[in-house]
Amino acid sequence: MQIQSIVKIQSRGNLTIPKSFREVLGFGEDELVRMKQEKGKLVIEKVRTLPYPARSYKDSELEEFFKLDEKETKKLKAKGLL
Repeated sequence: MQIQSIVKIQSRGNLTIPKSFREVLGFGEDELVRMKQEKGKLVIEKVRTLPYPARSYKDSELEEFFKLDEKETKKLKAKGLL
């Protein structure tokens, strides 16, 4: 089923996604969506969120972790545990 609608972009750039679109696409209230420009078209898609908080790591923190992991792996291999 293809649905179409003409919507007005308001002065501050807001637009309303019609209820019929939201229902068909399963967009809930206060839900996050990703917007991107693709081949001259605006694409809006649902964003899957995690039910728990996630942390971002700096490159330096990742490098430190990988160095420690490599060091610990060598120790375990030397003891015959890996």
